[in-house]
Formats: sequence, structure tokens, C-alpha cells
Amino acid sequence: MPLETDSLIRQSTLQVASNLDAIVTVVEWFDQFNCKQLPFQMWIEGQTALVEGFTNVVRHAHKHLNPQPPVELAAAISSDEYFQIYIWDQGEIFNLEAELEKLNQQISDRNFNPLDHEAHWGCIFLLKLRKNYGWNVSYIRESGERNCLLLKKKINF
Repeated sequence: MPLETDSLIRQSTLQVASNLDAIVTVVEWFDQFNCKQLPFQMWIEGQTALVEGFTNVVRHAHKHLNPQPPVELAAAISSDEYFQIYIWDQGEIFNLEAELEKLNQQISDRNFNPLDHEAHWGCIFLLKLRKNYGWNVSYIRESGERNCLLLKKKINF
């Protein structure tokens, strides 16, 4: 899923090692989106999703690859008032929609305890972003055997 650059107010890309130590660089890079064009709450939601997505790439998607490829990131604010975060990995395909649907059914059970589902906290968080905060969350397989997690939300002031 290529970053659309024709209607951007602000955009940036970053490539970092597939290593949890790179999270400092990722967070520092994302600080540039804490700006007047973006509500602070949306920036915090996006930053949290970025950290979760990045750590999932390192811990899961790239874990068994040798050598581990870099993680590619992009974020953009478009003139049509959308905020978008892209995270690309080269891991195996993962059916995020099926996982989110399964978790959605589990969460609806009043006995559901998220503490019992540590391995799925990231998906639970993405589901909450979608259901409670209006984010579009998608994960697709692209050509070139890479995947893209796209997080997108309409900017409302």
C-alpha cells in the first residue's frame, strides 16, 4: 500500500532495524506529528498504535527471519483531513480481520478478562481503536512479499 503523496500537508518516512531498541528512534521520529494540524488525543492514540505495531513486527513478523529486514514506517496528514500511519513488515501473512472478529466475539462475553490474553493485547488495542475511537485498521499483503498495517482516522477538531 503505497503512501499517497499528492495531497499531503505533512508526511515523513523512517526505516529502522527490526530491533526493540529502535523504539526510541521510532518515538522520537513520531514526535513531529504532535503539531497544530492534529488533535493531541489523536496523536497519542496514533503513537500508542505505532509502538504496538512496531513491537508486533519485531516480536512476531520478523522473529524467524534471518537476517531480519528493516521495518519501514510512514505517517501523513493529508489535505482531506486524514491522519495515516503505515507500518510495513516482511513476515508471513496474518489474517488480522479474522483475529479481530474472534476477539470481538470473546470480548462481548462478560467473563472475558484481557489479562488472560497477553499474546493478543495488540489486537485487542487495535480493536478498541476501531470500535471506540473511529480508526480504520487494515492489514494487507502487498506485492514483493511484504505486509502493511494501515491505521487511518479522519481529523476532527
